[in-house]
Amino acid sequence: MAYIFKNLHFIFIHIPIAMLIFSFVFDILAIALKKKDWHTAAVLCLFVGTLGVIASVWTGPDMPNPAVQKHELYGKITMVLFIILSAIRLWIHWKKKAETGRKPAYLAAAFIGVLLVAYTGHLGGQMVHKDKGPMQRPNGQPAMQGERPIPANGATVPSSPANSAPASGKPSP
Repeated sequence: MAYIFKNLHFIFIHIPIAMLIFSFVFDILAIALKKKDWHTAAVLCLFVGTLGVIASVWTGPDMPNPAVQKHELYGKITMVLFIILSAIRLWIHWKKKAETGRKPAYLAAAFIGVLLVAYTGHLGGQMVHKDKGPMQRPNGQPAMQGERPIPANGATVPSSPANSAPASGKPSP
């Protein structure tokens, strides 16, 4: 149980990434497909995503590392923007009975929010996966078929037919 509490940020963080991006996507689809119900899906994703970003910021690690501080700053900016967007959308819907999701100003702010989510996630991913090269599995092995395996001890592996694929990309029999 202590492991879960220690890693709550890594559990919560995927909620706002998915929900806030899909909130914007659903609003765009609602306009493009002329389906008003998709705005309802966008609102639900917006509110769940906003709660998720609040939980993610609240459970994020507090470390004097400059990389963490930059990630935390962008996380807080993202959180404030989506709290404001959620409040505006709720207030306009409640007071004016109007759909905010089709307004260009709202969509522009939501798009900026999506960019912030992506950049903040990128910063976090750089910290978590800094020791792994592109396209590597968590155990250090290449993720692409046909690449030479990378031993866990870091030793080099001589190239031979046994540990590399032929030029065709298909494994030899």
